[in-house]
Amino acid sequence: MRRALGCALAVLACTAGEAGAQIVAPPWCGTVEPDAAAALPDGTRAGDPAGSFPHIPAYAIGCTLDKIAAASNGRMKVEEVGRSVQGRPLYLATIDARETEAQRTASDNYKAIRATQLSDPAASLAKLAAAGDAVKAPALFQGSIHGNEFQGTDAVLMQLERLATTPRGTDPVVDRILDHTIVGALVNINPDGRVAGTRANADGFDMNRDYLIQSQPEMQVSTRVMREWSAPIFVDLHGYFTPAMLGGPTKPHSEAVEYDLFLKWNQLRLDRTEAAFNAAGFQLQRPINDWCSTGQPPASGVCPNGETPGPDVAEGLDDQAPHFSAIYGEVTGLDASTFETCQTEACGGRLGARRQGEIMIDTTLRHLADERVALLRDTLEVARRGVAGAARPECCPAPFDTDHNWMVEYPTAFVIPVGAGQRSDAEANRLVRWLLENQVEVHTLNAAASFGGQTFAAGSYVVPMKQARRGMAHTALSVGTDISARISRVYAPPTAWSLGYLWGADTVTIPAGASFSPASTKITAPVPAGSGVSGSGEMTVLTVNSPSAIRTLNATLAAGVGGYRTGDGRVAFRGEPDALVAAAAANEVRLVRATASSLGALEQITRVPRIAVMTAAPNQETWALERLGYVADAVGTAALNGAVDPLAGYDTIFNSGTWPTGTANAVARTRLSAFFARGGGYVGGGTSAGAFLASAGEVAGLTTANRSGNGRSGIINWVRAPFSPITGAYPARDTAIVDPPVWFTSMPSSWAVDGSLPESDFLAAGLWPDDAQSLSAPGSAVIAHGLNTAGTSRQAVFAMNPLYRAIPEREWPMLAAALNWSAAGPDVVSEALATGVVSGTVPATLSLSLGAAATFPPFVPGVEEDYEAGTTAKVISTAGDAALSVSQPGHMTNGAFTLAEPLRVSFSKAAWTGPVSNESVDVTFRQRIKRTDPLRTGTYSRTVTFTLSTTSP
Repeated sequence: MRRALGCALAVLACTAGEAGAQIVAPPWCGTVEPDAAAALPDGTRAGDPAGSFPHIPAYAIGCTLDKIAAASNGRMKVEEVGRSVQGRPLYLATIDARETEAQRTASDNYKAIRATQLSDPAASLAKLAAAGDAVKAPALFQGSIHGNEFQGTDAVLMQLERLATTPRGTDPVVDRILDHTIVGALVNINPDGRVAGTRANADGFDMNRDYLIQSQPEMQVSTRVMREWSAPIFVDLHGYFTPAMLGGPTKPHSEAVEYDLFLKWNQLRLDRTEAAFNAAGFQLQRPINDWCSTGQPPASGVCPNGETPGPDVAEGLDDQAPHFSAIYGEVTGLDASTFETCQTEACGGRLGARRQGEIMIDTTLRHLADERVALLRDTLEVARRGVAGAARPECCPAPFDTDHNWMVEYPTAFVIPVGAGQRSDAEANRLVRWLLENQVEVHTLNAAASFGGQTFAAGSYVVPMKQARRGMAHTALSVGTDISARISRVYAPPTAWSLGYLWGADTVTIPAGASFSPASTKITAPVPAGSGVSGSGEMTVLTVNSPSAIRTLNATLAAGVGGYRTGDGRVAFRGEPDALVAAAAANEVRLVRATASSLGALEQITRVPRIAVMTAAPNQETWALERLGYVADAVGTAALNGAVDPLAGYDTIFNSGTWPTGTANAVARTRLSAFFARGGGYVGGGTSAGAFLASAGEVAGLTTANRSGNGRSGIINWVRAPFSPITGAYPARDTAIVDPPVWFTSMPSSWAVDGSLPESDFLAAGLWPDDAQSLSAPGSAVIAHGLNTAGTSRQAVFAMNPLYRAIPEREWPMLAAALNWSAAGPDVVSEALATGVVSGTVPATLSLSLGAAATFPPFVPGVEEDYEAGTTAKVISTAGDAALSVSQPGHMTNGAFTLAEPLRVSFSKAAWTGPVSNESVDVTFRQRIKRTDPLRTGTYSRTVTFTLSTTSP
């Protein structure tokens, strides 16, 4: 068996060569640029380690894919589906062979089935039954989400070339795969990281922690493709484990996955992949089957505590959290895994790592070809259960019957209120946009509806849980579960992540079994929240309680319009500045008017604070701050030790790291201390927030405790201090994320506590055991502020990190308040504004006076002429409007003689829309004398009456 598979692998590597030159090989096409993958040892130089081979550089991926597609006889198409942070293309390659009538029929049948998978899964199941075996099924692969895990991309390309270019009839395995599967590959989802040789992308994100938030352009592409494909199988190619690892995830499992269906297919695929690996001389570990409760496989056959490794006890590589690609693949498809290749010398080095990836892809596609009908049926069954509102099934068969059922009954619905009961309509819309983009069905209420004593306004959003993507909806909106009693560790935190409790909108859960079916309308886009100004008073007030409000504030300040910070999380502006109104409209934020005397003590804020972020390179913290409108730059220890002080020009520091120690960092310490001494502020978050200040000697009496390790983390409840410049815009009780749990055990006597853990029930969801190490947590401070001991620096600390992975947007308003407060410095003047009234009365006045009498030139008999005369009128009016008119002029007379033509009168201005004082109006008289008009010697005249009137006295 091993020899047969080895031959098959040789065919994988050399088939293209039999028909022509191998495509995925140097010399590389494309425009050359420095590239970490291309710089790896390629086996051509003395000293290159065994297993070296030429890795494809990022610049060559697109043109190489084009070459494969050109040689594929129509089997493969290549699409650019997006761009990376630095603008490099992201490619999706699709192989859907249509060379035979049977292939075309099978492909068309699948597309018809997929078309109604979410809207009418029962119809899709009927189509599948009618198609019988004449159907293809898709699998989706993704390469190198971590840029320095190189071989996934190379393995994908090798298999694409093999499947696209192997002539039909020359390889029965390839023929069977092409006949029965559709193969998709996001070939290299992190080209910026591949070029730089970094795990993260160019924004400093570990993108395999971004599948829920979807903040990065690469992840927006990846998640969109995964949703569009909804593939029964998804595999993300990583590195490096020894031996290679294919998940098989351990407990805890996602509440949103139909685990009975996932488990049977995942195990069968792992069985086949492990057999193929063993036959090729490789080992493969499967965490759920092979690991101990320690999160590792045993060194021998028995775990360190004497347990037998396997499903009963295995922990440490779970599929609980949706920020990983594989779990997102489970929720959007059926069976998904992370594959971690091995590149040690024993595994064959880097070439061995690539070959393992090729084996995994090949075995996955063979498995899919064999099981495609049943896999499709169960993928559709997930959607059918959702639409039907089916109860969660019984689970799980031995040997998975010990604590592997983490499924929960879904609630009836979630409500995202608008108006009353919602802190930010703009953030409600942001959450709804995310839901719609992730294929979650959302409705709006046709009329107001009530539940549990709360009334939801018409237009509020409802997420019904009878829908195909109920698992996605639950993942995003449910607060989660306290798993502390069921598990001791997870692979990677956080263990709770709800957008409904960590983003800037309030949500309400309608529990399972509740009667709640108000009339509603399904939507495809959120309803614009609008903006506007309400109330009265000489000040316009912005409540800074959401990311949208922060952006509104910073845009206004950046436009040169200063304001006043209140002591409770608001910012007031004199009058109604155009820049403020425009920024509020752009961010869908509402403003209110208030009197100055109602706002209490105020501190001026004139510009956006400039923030030095204590990190060596741009990361998630700088990214989040910049998107809120701050100037935020990375300033690391190396820069602090440099020739020039990098803190000059900054107002405050944000820090989540440790105080620099050691003789090599003496200059850095001196500059930090000098920054605080000259009035620079400090805001810290996370485990080191307080320790940084204590180590610096900035404060005394600030001590911290934490419960780190084993992935402990979660969503906590916290309570707000009665009056706080940091948390004043928050409700009395709110939620935040901790990773790990941190709290302050003592506080400088002069400092104020802004938020604390409640005395009980402070863990809303996640992993934080109620153990001896956490005894000091109940009631402890988690947010505080005050001056340093020298009285020169305003400093604030958060036990949580408000910028943690750009997730907790709900925490950003208090971070913004802390940044603004700390940046103001200790000498800022506190002001109280009041208005006084001085009055004067204007009597109602309408006054019209005329200038000198108008006199025409002498009229000449027998000559036709238009004569003109003029005078002026002076107008005074205190009315809201005024109109000047003239009586019917009639005809001028001279005794018994009358002119034949009437006198005409006109004004230079005859109407006013407001008060006017001493405005001069030209009055023009015109008289026509015709050639035959008789004229009597003497003076012709006419008395004319002018009237100044108003309708608004």
